[in-house]
Amino acid sequence: MKKKVIAVTLLAAMALTGCGSKGFTGEKVGKVEDSKGNTTMATVQFEDGKAKSVDIDVKQADGSMKSEASKSGAYDMKNEPGKKWHEQADLLEEFIVANDFDLSKVTLTNDEGNTDAVSGVTIKVKGYLDAVEDALKQAK
Repeated sequence: MKKKVIAVTLLAAMALTGCGSKGFTGEKVGKVEDSKGNTTMATVQFEDGKAKSVDIDVKQADGSMKSEASKSGAYDMKNEPGKKWHEQADLLEEFIVANDFDLSKVTLTNDEGNTDAVSGVTIKVKGYLDAVEDALKQAK
């Protein structure tokens, strides 16, 4: 009798725990690789199934991270007086979060993947959007 009571209690606890869950909480990393050996990564943080923040970066073929190279000055886009790569990536991340991860708001203006939807962003964003979409799909 004691075993049956324990088993029923455990089953009830598992059922209640499952019903109380609203969705995935944690992070998912979307990845897109290019022909040059670079991997674009978008780390999306989720809370109760809702995307809350995103961090976009590129692991370059040599193993370095583009954000760190940009911050140190080792990666220079030669777009003076424009913003550095990491500053533009930050603007894109902020835009994505402000628009509730509706990636259709980041309209592309050409086949190369540029956008005029995000003020201050001149970098090609298509690969970054693809990585974010990959992370979002993983959480479903």
